[in-house]
Amino acid sequence: MINQTKLEHILEYARQQKHIGQPCKIPPGDMVEIMEIAMRKAGNSPVTPDGWISCSERMPKKNQNVLISVNFDSDLVEPLICSARYTGSTFRRGEATIKPGNGIEQATHWMPLPEPPQEVNRG
Repeated sequence: MINQTKLEHILEYARQQKHIGQPCKIPPGDMVEIMEIAMRKAGNSPVTPDGWISCSERMPKKNQNVLISVNFDSDLVEPLICSARYTGSTFRRGEATIKPGNGIEQATHWMPLPEPPQEVNRG
């Protein structure tokens, strides 16, 4: 089982090898585990580098609360980014219903909500 410390050591080793122009010799079992972890985190759908997932590629789980980017198809109005709940076919924000798609006032992308801040005990 690869833990955080082992991953950090492997990453540092790989960076050193890259810096000196040498190939990495990571044990195959570790490499398989690293790739499986990376694939689980990435999912099997295209995700933009900043974490946004296209609605045309994959939708959230039913009743999942997410951030959505709503297109207004205008040079004057920036896309709206807000939280909403996916119903299985549309996004709900209070009384508003927002359809996924590429049209005006439709959600083009979504991403999972970030973890809430953790309270620091200054005790």
